[in-house]
Amino acid sequence: MMAALLDGNGMTGAQKHSDAQPYANTLARRLRRLSRGTSPFLKVFIVCATSSLAIYICADLAIDWRPVGWGVIDRMILVIKCGIVAVTPAVLAVVVVAAQRLRPDRQVGRELKPYSPVDINTRIIKNTVEQFVLFFVGISGMSVYLLHKDAATIPILTGMFVLGRTLFWIGYHKQPYVRAFGFGLTFYPTVIVVVWVVLRAAFGIYVPI
Repeated sequence: MMAALLDGNGMTGAQKHSDAQPYANTLARRLRRLSRGTSPFLKVFIVCATSSLAIYICADLAIDWRPVGWGVIDRMILVIKCGIVAVTPAVLAVVVVAAQRLRPDRQVGRELKPYSPVDINTRIIKNTVEQFVLFFVGISGMSVYLLHKDAATIPILTGMFVLGRTLFWIGYHKQPYVRAFGFGLTFYPTVIVVVWVVLRAAFGIYVPI
């Protein structure tokens, strides 16, 4: 009977259970930490995704616009115009930072005071320029494949980009969740645009938008 209770290494079932218990507890703690760490992200992601979709649908229903022509030049002009509008938050942020840098009390030597208004606005400029590059490349690719009836997508996405950057700017100074929402309103639609372009360019799939 004793042999039946022992495994090949001479360990009883109780011993094996005792050795496995610390690993199970460690795994449970790690899963709880992971859950606590990802829960805020998932909440913000869900809110941003649903809000972006709702804003886009409402704008699409409210705006009945199509360009007169939809040739190559027309597409380029539309993308350039929307690009100029989309880069406006970055330009305004540069102007604000240029004015703030004139105040010596916001610098330590030649370095900016960490998390001072001018330091935060400098971070905003960097992030906004990064997001603008992704956005502009995305809508440029989208303009190549969009049908004439879906041309309003680009101005709508541009408006969402500016709104997102504005909320990101305000939130960075006031409330982290507002900043996260603004970031998501900027970034997640760009991700959808890139996926849309890849589906059309690589697989020939046109998703009505």
